[in-house]
Amino acid sequence: MSSGLQSVDPRLGLLLRQAHRRAAAAFAEALAPLELSGRHFGVMMLLAQDGTSTQKQLIADLGSDKAGMVRTVDELDRRGFVRRVQSPKDRRLYHLSLTDAGREVFVEARRLAGVAAQDIFADLTTAEQATLASLLSRVVEPSH
Repeated sequence: MSSGLQSVDPRLGLLLRQAHRRAAAAFAEALAPLELSGRHFGVMMLLAQDGTSTQKQLIADLGSDKAGMVRTVDELDRRGFVRRVQSPKDRRLYHLSLTDAGREVFVEARRLAGVAAQDIFADLTTAEQATLASLLSRVVEPSH
């Protein structure tokens, strides 16, 4: 190619979509005993990782829509897993964090998700899993 661009395998988008669907189904099944969805797990994972966040930041981090995020946070709040604290600087803004009950259920959710992940990635070596994670990170957050 004269432009210096490499040819891209046209299957990549489809393969990413199929991998996502398989992973989403496996995680949904794994989390079902806790009555959690992948959306719940994603929010809880970010809150466990960051300690606190806002709905706006969670929307950006998870690529969610506002209505879906409000619904997800409301459900977690009703179950006592998330605490909302109004910002003293901006009454429209709420800081979110996991409650003690939320942290406890997240530990079990992470264990169940880990079992599902082991099944999903069973055909990949540890090195291949690390390479896949690195490559996907570069696709998600390109350096250019």
